[in-house]
Amino acid sequence: MSQPKTVYVNSDDTAVFVCPNCGSSKTASVARFKNQRGAIKVRCACKEVYRVQLEFRRSWRKPTELNGLYTKAGDETIGGRMVVKNISQGGVGFITKSKNRLQIGDVINLKFNLDDAEKSQIRKRAEVRVVEDHYTGCQFTDMAGTYDKALGFYLKR
Repeated sequence: MSQPKTVYVNSDDTAVFVCPNCGSSKTASVARFKNQRGAIKVRCACKEVYRVQLEFRRSWRKPTELNGLYTKAGDETIGGRMVVKNISQGGVGFITKSKNRLQIGDVINLKFNLDDAEKSQIRKRAEVRVVEDHYTGCQFTDMAGTYDKALGFYLKR
């Protein structure tokens, strides 16, 4: 089988699948795959089976290399240095030198500087959504109706 094609999920947790063999399309609910990692298999009415990678992210992530610090809220003994590998208005993905002790659902505090002209400092609280060895993916928790101006300008460059 070939590389899976990325399929973006709509806000109502549906996705449109287009068969690479016959070109027919169908819309289906993919809510049950929200927490699943990796590609899924789709079977078309023409019997073609193909793989797709579902993309549930609501906002684009910009690749970065930003040094910073993270600590687990309520347990400052868990934390350390990190390198932010990607960032969006909704969250970050970072790596650590050694396997970290974070778990999905942990709330963490993040502190890093953007590499913009002002070296804008970002301090955010986030919930851990993905942990894979040295990589951690997080969603900011302090987003209720707020727009981070410095981050917004940074993401547009």
